[in-house]
Amino acid sequence: MQYHLPANNMYGDKPISIDFPENWEVHISEFAGYRTPKLSEEEIADKIHASIGTVPICEGAKGKKSAVIIIDDITRPTPCEAPAKAVIRELLQAGVPKENIWFVAALGTHGVMYREHFVKKLGEELVSDFEIYNHNVFFNHIFIGNTSNNVPVEINADVMAAEYKVAIGTTMAHSFFGFSGGAKCILPGVASMRTITANHSFTTLNEFNMGNPKTKMRSDAEEAARMMGLDFKIDVVLNGKAEICELFAGDFEEEFKEANVYAAKHYRAAFVPDCDVVIANNHFKPAEANCAYTPETKASLKDGGTYILAANTPFGQCVHFLYDSWGHSEPGGMMWSGCYPKETNYEKSIVN
Repeated sequence: MQYHLPANNMYGDKPISIDFPENWEVHISEFAGYRTPKLSEEEIADKIHASIGTVPICEGAKGKKSAVIIIDDITRPTPCEAPAKAVIRELLQAGVPKENIWFVAALGTHGVMYREHFVKKLGEELVSDFEIYNHNVFFNHIFIGNTSNNVPVEINADVMAAEYKVAIGTTMAHSFFGFSGGAKCILPGVASMRTITANHSFTTLNEFNMGNPKTKMRSDAEEAARMMGLDFKIDVVLNGKAEICELFAGDFEEEFKEANVYAAKHYRAAFVPDCDVVIANNHFKPAEANCAYTPETKASLKDGGTYILAANTPFGQCVHFLYDSWGHSEPGGMMWSGCYPKETNYEKSIVN
């Protein structure tokens, strides 16, 4: 049996062909919405204009002299071009001057993006027409107060300088935020290292809550986003080809509530127990391979089995200033804690 494993997200999307022995019993556990048709550009624009919990951008941005569009980085699969073009049309309709609209990449503690990365996310036309900046996690922030968990909130100064603030991202399951999306574009997206380190200090086993957004990290992020004045958020849902197949837009808390309810069903996959071999494919976030290394995927493997983590991308693994080791010296990133503990029930663990 041959299976074409989705791979190389944003780098040609060329799949990896796997030939399984004919005598193997092979189970393909695709998530429920894997084959959902993609939305057209017109449908994307209509859903953004419909707006959940707040007025459309073309109304909310009236009288504003400047606007920032925050996008997630190259390690995330969000196709930002169509949503961004729809946002720009609404901003221009509201009267915001084109020369006063700029983009900021919400890197959090990841490494910088280069022009080729911005073109992959936004397309050549937008990259040529608008100013686009990388978030700097170490410098150039404005302190705006503390959250109720006493986390100091410091936000990118170029984000804070805009009179109207929009962000574009993707909703999918996340270990400590329940789901990505919503306010996560702000914290950690465009926050300082001090803010992110304080927020991520809540990453304990008690806070591990994939699929349940009621965590300290998310509540902090939502407070921070409200404090800094995020006006409008767009969260997309993706099919198996990483195409936009659903979209939620509006007030960042209200749209996120609807988005995570939908995403919980959309990304659900059948559990297959007692497998000799498990191949966990991190097609959506191949630059962060460990995102697919979860209790949910490991639970399918029988004792003594082989676990294969597939993360195929020419990009390699992303820079992470918070968690990376930075060579053999100590202590590494601000929250570097060494390797994962050795698994006792694996015969082999392979990262491809």
